[in-house]
Amino acid sequence: MASSIWQSFRQDTRLALRKAVEPKVLEQAQQALGHPLPPSLLDIYQQHDGQHPAGRPLFLDEYRWLSMQEALREWQVWQTTMAQPDMADMRHTHESCGAPDAPVRMDWWNEHWWPLAASALGDLLCLDGQPASGGHLHQIIAVSSAHEARECIAGSLTSLFDHAAADLAGDTSDGPG
Repeated sequence: MASSIWQSFRQDTRLALRKAVEPKVLEQAQQALGHPLPPSLLDIYQQHDGQHPAGRPLFLDEYRWLSMQEALREWQVWQTTMAQPDMADMRHTHESCGAPDAPVRMDWWNEHWWPLAASALGDLLCLDGQPASGGHLHQIIAVSSAHEARECIAGSLTSLFDHAAADLAGDTSDGPG
């Protein structure tokens, strides 16, 4: 990610960025997940460990960037919820979550989705580690417990962060595509 983007984020104190993540926290997250997180995500967290809870939302005017520990807790909550017997029918390929030819899997939750940001309502932006056949590895998807549809909102971490930087600069002409 370009240093100019980080510079613009750091200049806006309303974002309330945290210091870089500690290596032991990265290790804990990857151990819990059961596989390594992508290098692009690790690079971002080595710049800043998300935002403090009081920070102005960084993404799409409503999503606050989660710290690595917050992201891990969110992931664990979804994992625990999906392990409940009454969720068996919702685990994978749930027709209410999308279309078979969509870029995002038709899952209520997928263990390869990594929470990146959260809205005040609890909706998530996740890094997609297991996209559908029409999607791209590490695309950014919207996940909500209140809405069934899952959609791709950015093609990559870079495009999501680029769009956030453009928003800070006052350029809101394009979405994070």
